[in-house]
Amino acid sequence: MFDFPNKANASGLFSAPHYISSAICVLLIALFVFLSRKISDRVLLLVTRVLAIAIGTLEVIKIIFKLAIGEGAIIDHWVPLFYCSLFIYALFMCGFGKGVIYKIGCVFLMTGCAIPGLLFLIFPVTSLPDYPYYHFISLHSMLFHSSMIYLGIIYLKKSYVAFSKRSYLYYVIFVSVPILLSLILNPIFDSNLMLIDNPVNLPIYQIYQAVPFVYTLGACLLYLTAPYFITLGAFALYSAIKRRKAG
Repeated sequence: MFDFPNKANASGLFSAPHYISSAICVLLIALFVFLSRKISDRVLLLVTRVLAIAIGTLEVIKIIFKLAIGEGAIIDHWVPLFYCSLFIYALFMCGFGKGVIYKIGCVFLMTGCAIPGLLFLIFPVTSLPDYPYYHFISLHSMLFHSSMIYLGIIYLKKSYVAFSKRSYLYYVIFVSVPILLSLILNPIFDSNLMLIDNPVNLPIYQIYQAVPFVYTLGACLLYLTAPYFITLGAFALYSAIKRRKAG
């Protein structure tokens, strides 16, 4: 479970292990969403706090592993400063925060988790291309992003914070902080925090090679708009269908 990358046969993308592990994650998410359909606010707060501690602990173990195998010099291999990493901070803000801090974390759980988490299950570029499905990194990534989808759906159904200009402002503030930090740190450490300086294995690598600045600007704008408004559109459609069935 803790072999060096590429020491064991990596599962790879769009392989049988990829399809099977993603299918298992989807089934588990569906099961837990079904079981949580009548979850109370008190229990959901407890679930959020437990997940915050569990996911945070696993992230620390992941960092220790990355440092132990000699990837400490490349900070984007272990520093949790990517879009999906924001899930960790949102969990603590929503689970233990009060006032505006709570609302900012809640808005991100509502609008910034389900869609990116689902995209990762489809395209898990940070784990399966380098590790077998049973490796700690692969299991961690699948559990991490499945939790994003599950909690994103539950918080969206609860809608503790209404979709509004203020909620979008909260989202923008929360996402802008890691973007600004990445823009500062990436040139200093030759890193790729928030994946805004290099699309890695993504199909749009050719765009990056031709016009790196345009890619970076586009990535930042995508983070600041797409998850929020796609979720808003999906929720509006769901609400309309629900009202139609009820009427």
